[in-house]
Amino acid sequence: MGDGIHAFFCPWGIEGRPIPQNPRSETAAMDLLLADIIQLLEDIAPPSLAEEWDNAGLQIGDLRSRVEKVWVALDPGPEVVAAACRSRVNLLVTHHPLFFRPVKRIEIQTPLGAIVAQAVRHRLAVYTLHTNLDAAADGLNDLLARRLGLQRRRPLVQQRVVADGRRHGMGRVGALQRTRSLSDLAREVKQRLGAEAVRMAGDPELRVKRVALSTGSGGSLVAEFLRTEADVFISGDLRYHEVRDIEYARRGAIDVGHFHSEHLMTTAITHRLRRAFCRRHPRLRVEAFPHEKDPFTVL
Repeated sequence: MGDGIHAFFCPWGIEGRPIPQNPRSETAAMDLLLADIIQLLEDIAPPSLAEEWDNAGLQIGDLRSRVEKVWVALDPGPEVVAAACRSRVNLLVTHHPLFFRPVKRIEIQTPLGAIVAQAVRHRLAVYTLHTNLDAAADGLNDLLARRLGLQRRRPLVQQRVVADGRRHGMGRVGALQRTRSLSDLAREVKQRLGAEAVRMAGDPELRVKRVALSTGSGGSLVAEFLRTEADVFISGDLRYHEVRDIEYARRGAIDVGHFHSEHLMTTAITHRLRRAFCRRHPRLRVEAFPHEKDPFTVL
């Protein structure tokens, strides 16, 4: 979970980490516990990779609870949590945290308070893979880079090394299989991500071979992009002055929106959980929540 705020609630008798030495002491050997799934999720995205300001990890839950139904979603919003509770889901895995800042009180009439109350009442655990999934090798940035066809990928910003020896870091830099114009690339990115629209800045005829990208709001990495030889920066939520800096450097920018840069994590995490557990635990059901959509409408 990094060194940031760790506001999570364990309302059913456990008050935090570490995972119990014998989590199966009170359950049958074939039961799959929340602690088992968290162990895999932390292998996928080591908590030490999370940014200091982040709050990745367990948000609500009991590590000893049994899990038979898992949903994966981008956001732990009211509609997602309500649907999960109606469907008797035991664990909701999300990319964005439920709690970003310290929580001083839970007021049930607020949107956040209502989500917490509903999750606790229905014994729904919520676990978040956020900036640690962004930075992880084979994490969200690699997913986006592969979707866009980038080869010879490396992190845009090298992250501190963790014990697994993999190459972690924020953003990615890579090469397209063939050179194309910026406008052609923007249209291809739009199609590959299923976006209704993308925003492009720079000369439409700019020849593009090398690409830098960042999932989510990538503006903080624009300076790192400009220090590379990449021709274009692809991300979401790029701001006016950040894009001006890219334009003045005679390079290109493609803003795909926050949602479309990250939503592909739902299918990927669903598949990894299925591969890891479903053969040994045939009762387990893992699904990507199918009804999320970009909050923006293009008019």
